[in-house]
Amino acid sequence: MGIRKKKDMRAMRVTIWGILILLGTISCSNSEEEMNMEMQITNSVNIEENAMVNCILEDILSEVEKNVIFADNNTNIASNTKQDSIPMIKISGDEKYRSSTKTISIDYGSNNQVDHLGRHKRGQIHNEITGRYLTNGTRQNIRFEDFCINDIKIEGKIEIISNGFNDYEQLSFTISYDSILLVSENGLKYSISGTKTKEWISGYDTPEDLWDDQFLIYGECHGINSENREYNSKISTPLLISRACEFILSGETEFQVETETIFYNFGDGMCDNKGYYTQNGEVTNFEFGRYSFRKRN
Repeated sequence: MGIRKKKDMRAMRVTIWGILILLGTISCSNSEEEMNMEMQITNSVNIEENAMVNCILEDILSEVEKNVIFADNNTNIASNTKQDSIPMIKISGDEKYRSSTKTISIDYGSNNQVDHLGRHKRGQIHNEITGRYLTNGTRQNIRFEDFCINDIKIEGKIEIISNGFNDYEQLSFTISYDSILLVSENGLKYSISGTKTKEWISGYDTPEDLWDDQFLIYGECHGINSENREYNSKISTPLLISRACEFILSGETEFQVETETIFYNFGDGMCDNKGYYTQNGEVTNFEFGRYSFRKRN
């Protein structure tokens, strides 16, 4: 009996140790999985949001530029913009002297208006401009008043400085984003600050036809994304912008969220909202332009 009891006790100890080892293995495995999940900070959601924010900012600048160009050329602003964005345009300042300081206000009203690309806009954009748009040193200061695009509210300021023609005989502009804040209907926020350079590479010589205008964008921005994480986005391959397309046509961005860095690409020049990014050697497609910030599942 004593020998059998000892054997039973020994078997029980072996069983208990086996269970403890198994639990330890599972615990370590779970810890590694949790650690890997925490390490995968960059994801398709925050990549598509960054791409979307870039498109929104380019849309705002395009709308402002169109009206400044019309004002500089003494063109009837209302007749040229009404068919596109249905805003009310008001110019304050001395219109007789185009080199003087003036403010161009774009008013979409308190209710949403649908522009030519199907986006809903409301509120006002005010642009104070000193001098002619194309003159070297001309400065523009853009601010927003209850302005929303597809129900995302935009706050903050944008400064544009005209640099005249560069070495390639292209008009160049320096654009500074000062504490821009985007707030979606679900209360999520996205901030952006930084500086970009914009080169007008096509369509400059046909001011009567805005839809053949194309631009290259360079620069770097940073801020806090909708997950409340710090990010930095640096354009590694110039972004191609067309005034005839609501999406960025091509280009690549080096995108860093906290300690992670990946590269995402806007596509192959087609006017669509499809892009892709590479992470750990794997290419993943994404779609941007959803006009909302989404909590990660």
